[in-house]
Amino acid sequence: SEEHPVFSEAPVFQPPVKLKHSGPGLASFIMSLVSLIGYIILAVMVINLLAHFSQYQTLDPEVVLQQTGTVLLPFVFLGSLLLNCAGLVVGIIGIALKNRKKAFAIAGLIINAFIILGFIALLAMGLAVPSNTADIYPSSVQSL
Repeated sequence: SEEHPVFSEAPVFQPPVKLKHSGPGLASFIMSLVSLIGYIILAVMVINLLAHFSQYQTLDPEVVLQQTGTVLLPFVFLGSLLLNCAGLVVGIIGIALKNRKKAFAIAGLIINAFIILGFIALLAMGLAVPSNTADIYPSSVQSL
């Protein structure tokens, strides 16, 4: 007497597997938050420097270097940008892991990607702005 496979055994209840968060995904999210804090610090430093310029009406390089934190501006910017690039790579790794929650990896990947794309857009806009009026007006218009 051969049993039909459907009626052979009762299905065994297996509790849902509780997945852990992806370590690289969590790291990517934290990197994006730290870089955002770096950009906020950078913005505060630039605003402080611009306020100093408007107060004293000078662009003397010696005065600029005496201003507190001016030397740190490029390091804060490059550090935050490198942190975004690393967070992007780590976020991709976090998404690729199997049997892990991917929420932090996706969030970190999105935040890091938006920051990098925003930087590229600002760079493109800055390069598109003409450096002097000769680029705006052709020579035939200037002669009038």
